Amino acid sequence: MNLPERQSKSSSTAAAEPCSARSFDFAQGRLTRASVPTWFFSATRLLLSTLREIFDETAYARFLARHETSSCPRTYSAFLREQEGIKARRPKCC
Repeated sequence: MNLPERQSKSSSTAAAEPCSARSFDFAQGRLTRASVPTWFFSATRLLLSTLREIFDETAYARFLARHETSSCPRTYSAFLREQEGIKARRPKCC
């Protein structure tokens, strides 16, 4: 008895859909840049840079660049002492 070959529904829709229209890159297992709007990347970049500034990550990076050192516990300790000194010199309001 010969049964007719059946195509799965997903393979027929995948063939009709061009690769650039896919929102998920199955080979890489991640979203492609073409699938996410540009404004989302801009907003995410802005949010991450704001959080880095709030939590002193960029200040620490500037400290490392200014002193031409690499990150280690001793340099982070020096950074914290410098930050405490800067904050202690600021006049307190009210």
